[in-house]
Amino acid sequence: MKSLLVAIIALVLGALIGVFTYTRFVPPPFDVMARAAAFEGDSDYFFQNASEIYPTRTVAKAAATEPLPRDEGALDGFTYEYEGTTRTLADLYEDMETSGLVIVHDGNIVHESYGRGASAGTKFTTWSLVKSITSTLVGVAVADGKIDSVDDQLVKYLPEVEGTAYDGVTIKQALQMSSGIKYDPNLWDGVMDDTIEFMTESVVMGKSPAFDLAIEYKRDNEPGTKFNYNTAESQVLLELIRRATGMDAADYLSEMIWQPLGMEFDGAWIIDNAGQDGAEIGGAFYNSALRDWARFGLFIEQGGAWNGEQILPEDWVDRATVSDEAHLKPGVVHPNPNRGYAWHWWTYADGTFTASGANGQTLYVDRENDIVVARSSAWPEGYVRAYDDQSYAMYKALADWLDQPAVAVESEVNASEAP
Repeated sequence: MKSLLVAIIALVLGALIGVFTYTRFVPPPFDVMARAAAFEGDSDYFFQNASEIYPTRTVAKAAATEPLPRDEGALDGFTYEYEGTTRTLADLYEDMETSGLVIVHDGNIVHESYGRGASAGTKFTTWSLVKSITSTLVGVAVADGKIDSVDDQLVKYLPEVEGTAYDGVTIKQALQMSSGIKYDPNLWDGVMDDTIEFMTESVVMGKSPAFDLAIEYKRDNEPGTKFNYNTAESQVLLELIRRATGMDAADYLSEMIWQPLGMEFDGAWIIDNAGQDGAEIGGAFYNSALRDWARFGLFIEQGGAWNGEQILPEDWVDRATVSDEAHLKPGVVHPNPNRGYAWHWWTYADGTFTASGANGQTLYVDRENDIVVARSSAWPEGYVRAYDDQSYAMYKALADWLDQPAVAVESEVNASEAP
């Protein structure tokens, strides 16, 4: 009897330990199934509610928000041409599965609209658009004195990368996705096995910290010689921010950008594991309102300054948004020959640039013409070349249209001053 009692006690204790271990390190099966199923479900619902499906960390707005001013009627009658057809902004909702569109010119909202069940308060998921936010936080940390230089090697701040393929890689090379790491080598053919495995193991299953996974990939090229789009690389930069600042990335984003800029809504950054130890996903899954995407774009358009305060190093935006090396030039890094790459920003040959996420999440910046376009979409594929080309045609038409009043006023002034 005594041996039977001992056996029962041991069995119960073993079961309790097993349950504790399982619930501590593995998300409940329902959560895992729901997270996995979300990828195969309704795209509009998923892209607008990802922050309700996955564990998140809040990016808190300030107590006092600061709505952007509006210039109503600036785009009345606006049209653009694409492939011989005249189109309107309303057509974007049918042509390119648009769910939200905010256009800012000279610091004023000149257009805002929503569709497909979305509204001004919807927290759209950014997908890879957040990579540009991650890289900007690196710049903030440089200005804040937490990171000495982008020419520093990552190992200076992340001792775990010693002996890995990231040993000897600089921060700048990681920002340029030029670490030499082998990752999704056939991405533009639609093959993204590494990204699927990376996301499944970290954010979907919660089995491994995203940073631990990111530094397991092997090197394929010498650092600084070849571009290779790598979502896991953004996780290395995210961990750099956490280590250098001693803060969670969500808290640092809140303190240094979200609150100073007077964002209207809290953001929600998905983390790789629920709880205090979870880390934000540096290359995808930030969720916030489209107006606040646009305000972030305006901050970049103004050179990283807000209300007279220089938050980024003065030359950061100039350096971060220019493809200044041969292996990053348009025609080299992307199927669209008009696109190049910089420091986690896609560049266009004309000097404009964009933060881009899968399925049409976009933050386009035209500094010369003071234009910012924020758009959330649910494209049927991660990248659609025809949609990219049509978007660019719309951007160029916006610049021409919004320049007209200034041209007209200048002509009138010149005429009045003529002898």
